[in-house]
This record gives sequence, structure tokens and C-alpha cells, in this order.
Amino acid sequence: MNEIDDRRARLSPEKRALLEKRLKGLSAIAAATAEAKPPAEPEREPEVLNLAELAPGAVPPVDGEAWRAMVEAGEREARQRAVAADLVADAAWEKRLDEQAAAFLSTAFRNLGVFQRAGEERTIDGVIADCGVLPKYRKVLRRWMAALAEEGLLERRGDSWVAREPVPTPALDALITDEQRDYYGKNLSAVLTGETHPLEFYLPGGSSASIESSYRETPIFRYCNGISAAVLEAQGRTLPAGARMRVLEIGAGTGGTTASLLPLLPAERTVFHFTDVSKFFTDMGRKKFGAFPFLRYRELDVESDPLAQGYPAASFDWIVAAHVLHATRNIKETLEHTLRLLAPGGVLLLLEETRFQRKYNFSMGFLPGFDHFEDHELRPLHPLLSSAQWRRELLAAGFVDFATFTEPGSAAEVLGVDVMLARAAGGV
Repeated sequence: MNEIDDRRARLSPEKRALLEKRLKGLSAIAAATAEAKPPAEPEREPEVLNLAELAPGAVPPVDGEAWRAMVEAGEREARQRAVAADLVADAAWEKRLDEQAAAFLSTAFRNLGVFQRAGEERTIDGVIADCGVLPKYRKVLRRWMAALAEEGLLERRGDSWVAREPVPTPALDALITDEQRDYYGKNLSAVLTGETHPLEFYLPGGSSASIESSYRETPIFRYCNGISAAVLEAQGRTLPAGARMRVLEIGAGTGGTTASLLPLLPAERTVFHFTDVSKFFTDMGRKKFGAFPFLRYRELDVESDPLAQGYPAASFDWIVAAHVLHATRNIKETLEHTLRLLAPGGVLLLLEETRFQRKYNFSMGFLPGFDHFEDHELRPLHPLLSSAQWRRELLAAGFVDFATFTEPGSAAEVLGVDVMLARAAGGV
């Protein structure tokens, strides 16, 4: 067992819950580890904010010229990376994966004994009561039924869903192997009823290696991180001599995006706050990025007022938020808190999933962090916003400029991930 796995084994239930809020809700990686825990390490005191480091560091507000240079750099990088062979190949699989996902969901319903005859009518509350589904998966069930309605297998009538024919159909059954049918049918239904923890389903053995590497190595995240690095590098070229860049990363998690940005920052002229809602991740970051002395590690819950957590207002020139802001209760409040931390003319770099893909039904779609949202008028079915919705919400929150780098019809758009940039007021 390595050091990180050993730390996971010693997480308390409370800290497991915090961990579930991160990794897009991919949580408590060692939730199913041995019950007998070794003595815990002494608790590390939260890192004290050095207010002198967060005083204005002569970084000028991003003006129109600097903004255009950053946007152009991001657009160039996006065009180059959008045609990468592995990214295009991944996008080509999406239609097939969506079809298979419908087959997996249908198989799970069959395992629950639901929608097995034409005309069978069910409500979500009825399925929860009749099949022993945990109430916390109410939103999950709604997404499953909506997916099958998209396939023409179910019809929605008010609060009820009616089967047009028994599910899965022979055509859907033919899309998956016997092994897949057994695995998904059994495990998906068992997760809903609480017999199986979601992590045991899609992270067998409790290993987080595939999740941690995905934020660095999969084609779509190389695309995102490459654009992010290009934008940051473009601003770095405009910094006057002696200016100190103040950077905050919200929900830094395993540091996949962090790792792509740190080499671009001059150590002697940067202070970078690596933050997360969970101390588990800030401690992980401290071990992982020890070679970068300009990093600071501290907890931050962006759902709460950051000033009440000790952070001064207008104290960061750059804020990075990678695949995290959607996992909050209320987007408007989250953006208000984020903007409060930006200096005049500061920049928010936002990486987000912008399209719900059916494969999320088998991963982060199960976990509390994913269904944490309460602003149902904005997000009725899932927490993800399109790029157009992010633009509207950011401008409504008080940002004055917005840019997005994923071209319509590109492989990156098919994969449903985007890199976005927003600028706070204060630049000319």
C-alpha cells in the first residue's frame, strides 16, 4: 500500500463525505477499505494566509489588448488540438457509447423488474418504494428515464413514465455482450438499492489511478490543459518586470490541471494557492508539488463566503476552476463568491463538462457531489451547463468579458468539454 492509499484508509466518515463532494463527486476513494485503521497522523494546522503575499503585486488589470492576446492564443491552441487523431477517434465513439448506455440502463431496469411490459406505468416515487431504491438516487432515476424516453422506449405523462414496449428491446440487447449485460444489470441496480457502493462498481479495488491520470492523459483533458497553458502563457508575456502573479485554484483535487500550469509560472514572481474543500486533497497537493516553493495549500469552500474563511477580497489576479463549479448548490452564489476574490481586471479560467453524456450515469452521476445542485430552475435534470449558459451566468454575475474555445461541431464539442475565460471589471 503506498502513502496515498494509506491516507485513504484512515479517512473518517466525515472526511469521506467531503471527498465525495470532489472528483466531480468521485469520493472517498478508499471508502471500502479495512475497518481496522492504524493510528491517524497528527492533524496539520491550516496554513495561515500571508496577507503580504496577497497584497497587489503590480500585475496590471487585463485590458482589452491583453484580453485579445489571451483569447487569440487560446483559439490557436484549440484549433491545433481539436484535430488530434486520438481526440477525433474518441469523439467518433460517442454515438456508439450512447447507444450502449441505453442498453445498460434498460438491463438495470429489467433487473429491478421495471418496464417489462408495454403500457406499464411508473412514477419515480413508485420505483423507489417498490424496488427499494435509495431516495438519494431520485435524480439518477429521472435521468435514466429521460434517456430511455429519448430512445423512444418510454413516454412521459406528467409525473409518470409509460413503457412503449418491454425494455431492453432485442435491438438494444444485441448491442452488448452477455458479460456486459450481467455486469451492468446486476451492479447498476445494486448501486440504486445500496447493496453496492458506486466506487466498487466503477473503481474496482478502490484504485484511483485511472481517475487521477485521466485529468492529465486522456485526449480531451490534454486538449483542455493545453489551451489553459496557452492562455496563461500569453498573459505571462505581458507582465511587467517585478510583477508578482497571485493565482488561486478552486477545487484543485488531484492537481491534473495544476500540473499543466505550474511550469509556466516564474517561481520568484508567483504565489499560487492550491485549495480544495477537502484537506485530503490539499495534503496530497503538498506532497505532489513539493518542488514548487511558491505554492500554498489551504481549504476553501466556494459555496460559502470566502471572506468569512479568511481570504481577502480582490486578492487574486487569476482564478482557475477545473471541472468543479458545477458541483455546487447554486451557480449564482458560487460565481458571486468567485468574483469577490478576483482583483479588478482579473481572469477566471473555467474548465467544465458542458454536455451530459450517458456514460456519466455509470460514474459521477451516482455521487452526492454531482447531484448537489438546488437551483433547479437553471439546472432541472443535471448540474452541467452549456457554454452558452455559462456565458449568460458569468456576465449576469458581473464579469465583463467571456470567451470560449471549443468550436461548434468539433471533436471537443462532441465530447462535451470546454475551456472558458471570463474577465472581471477593471481593465480598460
